[in-house]
Amino acid sequence: MKKVIVCDSGLGGLNVAARFFNEKAQDAEPCDIVYFNAYPSQEGGFNKLPSKLSQEMLLRNVFEGMAKFKPDHCLIACNTLSIIYDRMRAWYTPPFPVSGIIEAAVNGLAAAVQEMPDASVLIVGTNSTIESGVYSYRFSKHVSSRRIRSLACPGLATRLESDPAAPEIKASIADYAKEASLLWKTPPKKLLLALCCTHFEYALPFWQEEFGKVFGDGLRIVNPNALLGKDICGKSFSYHSKIAFFPGAQESIGAYFKDRAPAISAALKKAKPDNELFKL
Repeated sequence: MKKVIVCDSGLGGLNVAARFFNEKAQDAEPCDIVYFNAYPSQEGGFNKLPSKLSQEMLLRNVFEGMAKFKPDHCLIACNTLSIIYDRMRAWYTPPFPVSGIIEAAVNGLAAAVQEMPDASVLIVGTNSTIESGVYSYRFSKHVSSRRIRSLACPGLATRLESDPAAPEIKASIADYAKEASLLWKTPPKKLLLALCCTHFEYALPFWQEEFGKVFGDGLRIVNPNALLGKDICGKSFSYHSKIAFFPGAQESIGAYFKDRAPAISAALKKAKPDNELFKL
């Protein structure tokens, strides 16, 4: 049986892994799913590192840490890590095939644009993802750059891990919706909202509700999490992390997956940090 690693710097990629355990995946290829949390330190993640080179060197260490699991494939379910991986491919090749979520997002948007050719596009993500400009550039091949806007949502990913259903999460997304409406002289009648952070799916009902209030019935959400690794059926799941969970995350995210993917919920409940998972 093949072994597939799902990697994220945090818990957002669990939204990708969960789909491998639903009924729609049962006819796909059976695989052992290994979740590899690449968040390096309680003090901060990849975005806290001082340079692009230091990010690339750390991600190389992450790949080398994965090698002990002897994976047949690695899915990078993280926009930040996918961006770093694209940069470092010029000088480093992991010892196993790797796919990133950026390609899945671009393909998903391309399909959505075919169905809504007159829609505008709003990209939401972390600071690093938005500042990289990668999605604005890649999406402009499918829709005019004049119709593309980007909005950073700083700190939202981490807060979602603590409690995705918290009232303050909904309030933040409502604020983002109002801020987004100001990015155009007149808010578009049709909008493709691209959730370019794997964590953002935890608050999917809030995105739909709050952005729907502002942009109306012409809103459609593009969720790349649903598009990465579509031909996989999970038969087992294990969770591995160098660091302990942030406060509240183990309980809240475990509860989130209790019915959606019981195997993930059970693994999170008994998970413990492994300081030797990869080198810093």
